[in-house]
Amino acid sequence: MNPSKQFRPRPAQAILEAAASRAPGLDCLDFFGRVYTYGDIGDLVNRAARGFQDLGLGKGERIGLCLPNTPYYVIAYFAALKAGATVVNFNPLYTTAEIAGQITDSGVRVMVTIDEKSLYPKVVEAFAGMAKPIVVVCPLSDVLPLVKGWMYGVFRSAPPAPASGAIRNVFYSELIANAAAPDPVDIDPIEDIAVLQYTGGTTGKPKGAMLTHANIAANTEQVRRWLGKTADGEERILSVLPFFHAFAMTGAMNLGIATASKLILLPRFDLADTLKTIEAVRPTLFPVVPTIINAINHYPGIEKRDLSSLGYCISGGAPLPTVVKERFEKLAGCVVLEGYGLSESSPVVTCNPREGENKPGSIGLPLPWTEVEFLDPDNPGQK
Repeated sequence: MNPSKQFRPRPAQAILEAAASRAPGLDCLDFFGRVYTYGDIGDLVNRAARGFQDLGLGKGERIGLCLPNTPYYVIAYFAALKAGATVVNFNPLYTTAEIAGQITDSGVRVMVTIDEKSLYPKVVEAFAGMAKPIVVVCPLSDVLPLVKGWMYGVFRSAPPAPASGAIRNVFYSELIANAAAPDPVDIDPIEDIAVLQYTGGTTGKPKGAMLTHANIAANTEQVRRWLGKTADGEERILSVLPFFHAFAMTGAMNLGIATASKLILLPRFDLADTLKTIEAVRPTLFPVVPTIINAINHYPGIEKRDLSSLGYCISGGAPLPTVVKERFEKLAGCVVLEGYGLSESSPVVTCNPREGENKPGSIGLPLPWTEVEFLDPDNPGQK
């Protein structure tokens, strides 16, 4: 089946533009109680896109995002795309050497990161010896509620390195200090690369999978159609899996924004915080990996916790043992749907259906517009 006959290719930033246009007053992001509407995020994306363009960034440039799940990630992701640049995702847990290696391989000369003590210095060091790099510094305290923001500023922020001829710091506040009017960019959705997604696959050393605007927009629409009809704002998606991985980029962030859902952001998986968030903010959809489900299953006193808001969990990344799946479904009263994907496909390929047979131990059915071939492992090329 040819997707181009059923899906009109479009720039990936149109996912957010459409939601911000039709639902500006709905909640888009919730970061530890600090809430941003779709109108807020749409405006900040326009400002950041203009800021990137004022730095001379556009088509042909690659902007690195070395960020945990924060409002900054969502804003920088869509702003980079709107400016015409390519997003390059970096894992904040990488060592300095790993970050430097990916910078060199990808050609990134601009990195967006937070002022966290364990992260910002690594990014600066990773750029050592490179010609005139730019680091966009995002103060985490500015996107937290007042008290939490003050505590973070005191205990965990890292003072940016002094500007020098070797590196230029641009604060996020400087980046968005403009009239929110980015220049239009002519995007060819079929040819232009939206995201360079590094993946180790089965070969060890990460390689950059080139995902076009059409790849990302199409896969988001495929997952939205798998989800079924939902009203704007109906879903609340708990986003603890990192957006710098393709699964969460599409299965949480892009899906959530395409459906004008509320994204509940957690910067890392902490079991106690995750359970508190489920009880307090009451998400309806929870993309997970099996280790998260297993950890929740074994949390002391889990039987007394209220997980009743969860309607569905989407599990990927590794096989999910049936006993783990069934225990969690009993505890939460929700349905766990297993799926499969790979970074090169942006990434979702198959998933068990929300309606119909949900088969344990199965990766489910192909998404709409997806063709799958089964090959004999003992006879390569034999279907």
